[in-house]
Amino acid sequence: GAFNYYWQGPEEGSQGLRYQIIKTILQRYLAESLPHNTPNELTEKIDFEFMSTYIAMNNLPSRPLTPKTGFNKEFDIAIGPGIVVDYSLKRYGLSGEKLCALVKDDNECAARREPRTISCQVVVGSGFSCMELPANEEETTEPSKLLSPQPLHPNERIMLYFHGGAYCVGERSLTHLYVYANVSTATGLRVFSPNYRLAPKSCFPRQLHDCFLSYVTLLKLGYMPENIVLAGDSAGGALSASLMLVLREMSIPCPAAAILLSPWVDSTCSGKSWVTNQGRDYLPPLSFEDPFHPTRLFYAAGRRFDEAMLEELKCPLVSPIYGDLAGMPPMLIQ
Repeated sequence: GAFNYYWQGPEEGSQGLRYQIIKTILQRYLAESLPHNTPNELTEKIDFEFMSTYIAMNNLPSRPLTPKTGFNKEFDIAIGPGIVVDYSLKRYGLSGEKLCALVKDDNECAARREPRTISCQVVVGSGFSCMELPANEEETTEPSKLLSPQPLHPNERIMLYFHGGAYCVGERSLTHLYVYANVSTATGLRVFSPNYRLAPKSCFPRQLHDCFLSYVTLLKLGYMPENIVLAGDSAGGALSASLMLVLREMSIPCPAAAILLSPWVDSTCSGKSWVTNQGRDYLPPLSFEDPFHPTRLFYAAGRRFDEAMLEELKCPLVSPIYGDLAGMPPMLIQ
């Protein structure tokens, strides 16, 4: 990557040496970390449980926050009757039915007094306190309260951030801690991020279900919907859009706004840019015939790809680009 940069110049005028090196490393890692020549017909013979362990072991590198950047604390929320809500999503067909089945599973666990838990991160950037806290509370608020999910005051604004990673990467959100801290510092908001279940061990719609429950949790804790800002990158951006579709359909108050960073809103990968930008992308060329295609790992690992699956992927809860976004909260998409 460095040799090509100095010998041939940057592929794009705005791309520096650092970008080109990272892109080259990721291209090679993604091309070689998983086999991409497995026939569709052998899908059922692949051990995706082992694949989940393999992906977790080869997760993207993470590093703890430094006091100069921010602070974080991880905690669990128990999924019980006060949080679980019955879905009413008939218009979304099979996707709605799958979500209803997850509600049943959570209720059964709670009835056995073995509630499922979702771990979450609360992250505070180093420049947080002077912007969000009222003047009379800046010096009296204990540091431990800053890392509690409870509202600091009745009108506190908070950011609910869903991390990216093709629904497969991002164990415990550790890969995004610096993103959260920098966003917190820039906005003056604390960041709340659920560690939603990851594919291929947990396929659609478990990620969306966990994100929905995290939003309901904030409401139960006392945050006002008009004081919540959704955010997400890549898969997390798609989850933000899908969540707002669910909230609107169920007449649950939507958040004030959403920030979607390179959102992966089309799981069918139908856009021409998948081809025209291939040389600039760190993702290797992939075919839906490939059992390790990110969409297949996320949606239904172990199931053969066919036209029926392609139609299912066009459900707006899977690919929000196919949904009606009229009347949604303001969205900043970059």
